[in-house]
Amino acid sequence: MSKFIRIDKDNNPKKAVLLNLDLVASVELSPQSDLLSSADEKRVYISCLAHDKTVIATVHFDTVEDAQAWVEKNLGVQL
Repeated sequence: MSKFIRIDKDNNPKKAVLLNLDLVASVELSPQSDLLSSADEKRVYISCLAHDKTVIATVHFDTVEDAQAWVEKNLGVQL
C-alpha cells in the first residue's frame, strides 16, 4: 500500500496536497537563495525527485534543522 503525506501549501490547510512517498527516489536540500533572491539565508528547501530526476514536490523550511526533522519524520532517513 502506498504511503502518502499531507503538505499544506502556504501554511493553509485548505490548500493541502498529498505526496505519494513511493514516488520519491531522492531528496535534495538547498539554500533558499538558490531558488529565490532572499535576504534570509537560514531558509532552505527540499526537492523530492522521482526516479527520472523530475521534481515532484518542493517544501520550504525556516531552518536546516526543520528540514532535517521533516525528512527524518516522513521518510525515516537522515539528511
